[in-house]
Amino acid sequence: YVASADGNWKLKINGQIQARWLYNNAEGQTSQHGFDQRRTKIKFSGHVLDPTWTFKVSTTWGRAGGSNTEDAWIAKQFDDGSWFKFGQFGSKFLREQMVSSGAQLAVERSMVNTAFSYAWTQGIELGWSNDDIRLTAQYTDGPGQSNTAALTNPTDAWNIRAEFRFGDSSWKDFKSFTSKSGAKRGLLLGVAYENYSRNTGTFEYGNANGNKSSGLTVDASWRGDGWNMFAYMVETTAKDAGVKQDSSGWLVQGGYLISDNVELFAQYQNGQIDNATFAVGSNDMSAIRFGFNYWPNAGNNTIKWTTDIAWSEHSLPNGGGSGISSADWATTGTGWRQDLAGEDSQMLLRTQLQVLF
Repeated sequence: YVASADGNWKLKINGQIQARWLYNNAEGQTSQHGFDQRRTKIKFSGHVLDPTWTFKVSTTWGRAGGSNTEDAWIAKQFDDGSWFKFGQFGSKFLREQMVSSGAQLAVERSMVNTAFSYAWTQGIELGWSNDDIRLTAQYTDGPGQSNTAALTNPTDAWNIRAEFRFGDSSWKDFKSFTSKSGAKRGLLLGVAYENYSRNTGTFEYGNANGNKSSGLTVDASWRGDGWNMFAYMVETTAKDAGVKQDSSGWLVQGGYLISDNVELFAQYQNGQIDNATFAVGSNDMSAIRFGFNYWPNAGNNTIKWTTDIAWSEHSLPNGGGSGISSADWATTGTGWRQDLAGEDSQMLLRTQLQVLF
């Protein structure tokens, strides 16, 4: 970092590289494998004028080339624990999305997160927190609406989130799913609600193409000395021209350190697109995953090697189905792909080396 002598100006420079290899074996299809640079990021953050005026700018380079802005915001902190933020930022709806890609338990976030996350969006955020409670409200352009023009398909979207902290773990401790050796015990409970309406056009969000949506998520994170558990559920209802589509998902995962350098973990996820039919694939989704994390330097997350293997039970659809349903389970980002008609078994092996600086 660079900073002024009086501490009123500061610029930090950070980055992230995730180099990944994947192998996918789907019944009836040719097995696929290969390398990609899942994430390559440079981040600038700090404060200006005084430590209460903060900012962040982060850029990511895509796997197919080209760059894209993720964070670009300005925030003001107040003495009573409140703040406001203006610009482009990550949504505060799903907790799995809120935890950095560099602090996940598995190689990648889940299929449930793919379908229900708002990801990065543009808008304003108001928040307040003390030692045990954190409240956040965001008014934005809607799910996935980053780097868009102001007058393109206007959308009114908002979400509110409340979090309650118990035990000795700090707010900072809960920024990572992993709990290292010697960590303090704590519990974090969260609940959030989202709602959006769009004047023209539709979003693919929550496994539906709709111009209106409302949803609820509840999550729990429990951690202690070398172990962690996390679970959440999410439900959304989308509408368009009088047609309604309900969709839901849930996930449970846990990790345990078998040494200061190695963590074993397991995860199960499940999803349902209610009363939907697809030409190829089921309206049900479920997958089980096992894996490990290895840190060459125990207790330091700068270098991390993660490997996991997963199996999906039901045939995975991708894209439009009956009504306004639009399955969003299979993506190149997670490594899952659409199954063929009549096939319902898929295996996914992933390994990744990460550096944070």
